[in-house]
Parts: sequence; structure tokens; C-alpha cells
Amino acid sequence: MVAAKATAQYTPAEYLALERRAEYKSEYIDGCIVAMAGASRVHVRIALSVASDLDRQLDGTACETYTSDMRVRNPATGRYTYPDVSVVCGDAEFEDAELDTLMNPTVIVEVLSPSTEAYDRGSKFAGYRSIPSLREYVLIAQDRPS
Repeated sequence: MVAAKATAQYTPAEYLALERRAEYKSEYIDGCIVAMAGASRVHVRIALSVASDLDRQLDGTACETYTSDMRVRNPATGRYTYPDVSVVCGDAEFEDAELDTLMNPTVIVEVLSPSTEAYDRGSKFAGYRSIPSLREYVLIAQDRPS
């Protein structure tokens, strides 16, 4: 969840160096490092259920499921985000030898929160659409069936 946008500008290399040492997660958007707020209990349970179900269903296939600790880099926008769940099918491509930044997600799942719903449906989705490997973007409302 996005908490507040920083005003200083950073390069992707500066962001990664800071992020890998940080005690909390931040996303990288348009040169800014944006701290992420904690998720609600319901949000966490939904994301865990989805990740667990996908992982079981994909067992024995060429696909891997990742939780929100796997950072995703969008090469077209330069953004670094932490989707609630991501899946890669085939060979996973990582930005570097740290293996902590996925470059080729096949599926991205976001659990909507009141503070991030507009972003998840808007500019974040627009950015995700430019990832060549992405086949599905799944949004899950945590407060209502839809």
C-alpha cells in the first residue's frame, strides 16, 4: 500500500541499494521512493490464500508463485513494485544476481485496499500492461465479492 510519495529523486541503482538495506518495503515510481504502509489482517489473509492456492495448483508445472516479498521491475516504466502475489511461468528472469527482482511475471494479483484501489486500477495497471510477459492481472476486493 502506498503511504506517501517522497520528493527526492533517485536512480534505480540508488533505490535498489537503499531498498536492500531497508527495514521496510518501498516502491520506486518515477524516480521517487514511496514507502508502503502495512496491510490489514483481511488483506494479508486473502493474499496468503491466493498464493497458497496458486502454488498448489501450479505444483508440477513450469510456474512458480511468489508472495509480496518478491519485487517486480517493469522495464517499460522503470517502476519497482511489490505485487501481493505474482506468478512466473517458464524461466524466471531476474534483474541481477540478487534474485530479488522479477522481470517477467506471467500473472500479477493485487488485493485492493481503500487507500490503493484507484492506483491499482489506474496507473499501476497501465504500467503492468506494458510488461511483455504479463498475461493476467487479477484485482481482488477485500470488502465485497466482485
